[in-house]
Amino acid sequence: MVAYQLRMCLAVVMTALPLFIWAADPGFQLSALRDSRFFSELPGLVWQNSYAPTPVTLDNNRWKPADDPGAPAGPYTWVRLKIRNDLGNPVPVDFRIPHADSINFFVRSEKSFSSVITGPYVAARNWQYRENASLVPLECESGKEYEIYIRLWSAPGRPFSFKDCRLQTRLQTLTETVEGYRQAVDRTEFNGFFLGAIGFALLFSLVIFLRIREKMFLFYALYLLGIAAYAVIVKTLPYSSIAKAAYLDYPLTYKLGEPVQYLSFAAYMAFGKHLLDTNQYPLLNRVIRALMLALLISGFGLLLYNFLDFRYQLQEKAFIVSRIVILPLSVILVVWIAVTVQSPIKCFFIIGSSLFLSGGLLAVLVDPKTRHLFWDTAPFSPVYIFKTGILAETFFFALALGYKLRMNQKEKEHVTRSYIEQLEFNRRLVANENLRLEKMVQERTEEMIRKNAELEMQNQKRIKSEFEKQLAELEMKALRSQINPHFIFNSLNSIRYQILKKDYKKASDYLVRFAKLLRKILQSSREQVISLQEELDMVSLYLDMERLRFSDNFSYDIIANPAIDLDEIRVPPMLIQPYVENAVKHGLIHSLKPSKAITVEISLEPEGCKIEIRDNGVGRSGVPRGKEENTSGLGLKITTERVALFNQQYRHRIAAEIIDLYENNHPSGTLVVLTYQSETDQPLQE
Repeated sequence: MVAYQLRMCLAVVMTALPLFIWAADPGFQLSALRDSRFFSELPGLVWQNSYAPTPVTLDNNRWKPADDPGAPAGPYTWVRLKIRNDLGNPVPVDFRIPHADSINFFVRSEKSFSSVITGPYVAARNWQYRENASLVPLECESGKEYEIYIRLWSAPGRPFSFKDCRLQTRLQTLTETVEGYRQAVDRTEFNGFFLGAIGFALLFSLVIFLRIREKMFLFYALYLLGIAAYAVIVKTLPYSSIAKAAYLDYPLTYKLGEPVQYLSFAAYMAFGKHLLDTNQYPLLNRVIRALMLALLISGFGLLLYNFLDFRYQLQEKAFIVSRIVILPLSVILVVWIAVTVQSPIKCFFIIGSSLFLSGGLLAVLVDPKTRHLFWDTAPFSPVYIFKTGILAETFFFALALGYKLRMNQKEKEHVTRSYIEQLEFNRRLVANENLRLEKMVQERTEEMIRKNAELEMQNQKRIKSEFEKQLAELEMKALRSQINPHFIFNSLNSIRYQILKKDYKKASDYLVRFAKLLRKILQSSREQVISLQEELDMVSLYLDMERLRFSDNFSYDIIANPAIDLDEIRVPPMLIQPYVENAVKHGLIHSLKPSKAITVEISLEPEGCKIEIRDNGVGRSGVPRGKEENTSGLGLKITTERVALFNQQYRHRIAAEIIDLYENNHPSGTLVVLTYQSETDQPLQE
């Protein structure tokens, strides 16, 4: 137990020892501050990497001194130090932390605790200094001690390093601010002029596009919009309100920087394509379209990727790779256009593009900070050269657009003159034409009289045709009125046959089915055409009646191809039944076969269908002597006449063929083939 208590006391002492040492450390005395001191020179400054959101949640055992060789690793770094104002008056000081994207500043004094947040990745309204997001002010009262915790964060790929962080006097801050403003005056004025010129050209192009609807002005305006957006996004306007607007969402500017350039280059190529009318040069046109597509895909793809998973290193690689690829391709295209394109406008385009590419090439080769140009130091700023190239290019492109408009205006004037000359020529033609027309009127009058006579004759022919059609309909009705009594007579004979055999049950069933069949016949007798399905229903009822008469030695099948819509095929009433009845009366009734059968099969044809009626009777050659003349039957003769009238009256074609079947040179039945070809159900018109 005693050993356990000793171990607990030792742990408490070891834990509290750093706190006692820190409490005993008076920190940095402001009397020792002259202009500025680096963080590494401040006594008692310690640091650690931690994701802790506040100082309360920090692990005090992980603090490292400022001179520790291990550099801060990870996006979050905490710094702790103490400051004591040992002077007799309040002293304002500033902390300059230039390499952090977000700065959380916590200050603990004897009676208060405060915190502020600033940094480039923080909204501009939270900056402590309007001119610089990396400055944090602290007002130190006389005789007070301040414990300061600073939480520093940098975006992935931009790790924080506090080697350049300093504590400095307010006078030093103001001196540096004024000096920076003086150095940036020329740059601000130039950039303001650059944006003003680009903005004016952009508005001018948009107004012209809205007025004349020429696509080249729209693409040029989109290109200028991309240039202006990039100039604002990359924050090249220090100490200006436009630059502050870019800081409203600082991470967004990194995400948009490279994609905006790719899209503006695509608009630039589309402008050149329409300005020079490269459709006349198929290969050049295809290459330009392919490069435009590649730029659009790269721009939108990189933009989507940046919003899903932004990486700062990827933007640097994209910048280097794109310049290595785009600049040589652009030079090749300019040379290709100079050699291939035959247009008076190409000189303006080539000069403007050359100036732009020269400025871009120098901007890539010269380091914007050191101005190092391989063998020596460049006497100019690469950013100025690049933007000057853009302005010169804009000037020559404006000349090209003006020349293009002038050419279009001359072409319109030429078209107008040609139109006026054509009008004068037309006036003379009209005068001559009036003389010719007066002569033609007389000729046309005579021709109209002749045409009226011909129309009258055609009208008489039409009336005659309609009369013949009505006469054919009357003949059809007369034939239909003949076939119905003929069928009824045959059916009543069958009923009489059953009664004479004293088979009253079959006679009764026969009579019931005959009544159903008679009702269908009466219903169809009012129609000139019925569906094939209705016709097959009547045939089925008739064969059911005959099966009663033949008992068990008679069977029939009605087979139809499922692909045929039987309700859509229109046929004359009683088309199939006479052939079926003829097969029963003259083929099966004389057959001595133990099984008598009839098959009705409907199959599909390219322009209609085919109906086959097959029986296994004695055939036409097997009819008993003295009854051969009855094998055709009155019903078949009437049906043949009705089919002929049906073919005349409708745009259908029904053809019938009777084939004798033989087996081993002996009659084995009859096959009736009805071929049906259909075009429309409407009667023929003259």
